[in-house]
Amino acid sequence: MYTKAAFLNAIKLETKVIKHLATQIPANTYDYRPTPAQRSTLELLRYLAIGGAGAAAYAATGGWEAWEKLDAQAKLMQPGDIAKALDRQAKAIASALKPYTDAKLQKKKIKTWSGISCTLGEGMVTMVLMPMVAYRMQLFLYAKASGASHLTTSDCWHGKAAKPKKPAKAAKAASA
Repeated sequence: MYTKAAFLNAIKLETKVIKHLATQIPANTYDYRPTPAQRSTLELLRYLAIGGAGAAAYAATGGWEAWEKLDAQAKLMQPGDIAKALDRQAKAIASALKPYTDAKLQKKKIKTWSGISCTLGEGMVTMVLMPMVAYRMQLFLYAKASGASHLTTSDCWHGKAAKPKKPAKAAKAASA
């Protein structure tokens, strides 16, 4: 069983990774979009900064009221606003879950926005965590396509640059 603590730790990690990737976007590339019909990098960052909180509120209440308010706020965000918005989102997700124990998360039945019945715990994973992971990966790819060729798997999955590799012992001995 996936616990509330494990879920919130996953949200913290996603928040860390997204914040890190946001700092890696090359200057003047926030308007990048792979095709005209896709979100720009800034639009994607705005969505990442509110999508989890909006989905958590929807899962907990079954209503869109919180989403509409968050969406209106997101449209005003600039790149420098994203990190604080992501921190607020992580707190909002934790707040939405505060009234629920692990047992209640596995017992309370909800419907996802696509009408599928599930437990609130399953809904949180499906509607909050999984989209954050997917859109984080999209942000990673946007950053790479925009010129951040230095990004590696560590940036995408751990929210930090990989440590430089130590020279091999044989190479050290040969240079001595």
